[in-house]
Amino acid sequence: MKNFKIITFAILACVIAISCVKDDVENFSQGDYIVGFKNSQPSYIYTDDDLDPVHVSEPIDLVGGSNGTTSDQDITIPFSVDPSSTAIQGTDYTIDATGGNVTIKAGDSFVQLPFTINPAALPGNVPKTIVINLGTPGSEDTVVADDKKAITITIAKCASDLEGTYSLEVTREDNAEVYTFPNEVITELALGVYETSTTGPYFDLTDDGAPRNGFIFKDVCQSIQVDVQNLGDYYINLVEGDENAGSVILDPVTGEVVSFTINYSIRGFAAGVARRYYKAVYTKL
Repeated sequence: MKNFKIITFAILACVIAISCVKDDVENFSQGDYIVGFKNSQPSYIYTDDDLDPVHVSEPIDLVGGSNGTTSDQDITIPFSVDPSSTAIQGTDYTIDATGGNVTIKAGDSFVQLPFTINPAALPGNVPKTIVINLGTPGSEDTVVADDKKAITITIAKCASDLEGTYSLEVTREDNAEVYTFPNEVITELALGVYETSTTGPYFDLTDDGAPRNGFIFKDVCQSIQVDVQNLGDYYINLVEGDENAGSVILDPVTGEVVSFTINYSIRGFAAGVARRYYKAVYTKL
């Protein structure tokens, strides 16, 4: 794993060492400017105590192109709300950008698409979604990345109480290898946002300087989300979940957490299987 650290001097090493090959990394340095949403499935969680409107924003990045330089002209990007959205604009939320577009200013690398969310209007334990699509930019030399054209923002009002100690069984699905961790600690970082103690078979990433051994996930009304993130917040390997990364099982009588499951993958390996899939089952102790 040491060949995948995100450190400055590794750039030079990658030029001269075959072992530093990066799987699944696209070269965005040439051609047209490329823009797109930074995130694909962000979520914002609230409780019954949250009554005031909340201002949030989602970045649209200048991903690459034109030898990695920023544009010397403004890049205007149109956007629209997809009909599949379940949140009601004007009631559950408003988009605080006028004219149906946002602009990456000349010399800038991103622009924020601002929203105001109204937690008081949200029903309990019923997540709603805001789906936004990006249109064709006004500049002829700018395109939207295919995998960054849309964002699905989940807004919800629900309780979440996953912090604690669990018995964890992780199965690597491509070879059926099983890893067990009898005292996996789940730490709450914010409402509905948690950090695990391990990732796949890895429990010692911090020994090599990583900030954490686990990964970040969200509990959205008993539905699990895993946003794309670097392994250990340190390596170029990417940890990510699909649209339905897992779920939480509650005791039907007490409402307490019994267990939860997370399905995720780690990709970016230089040899063997480039993408490894894991099923992790956490049983509350």
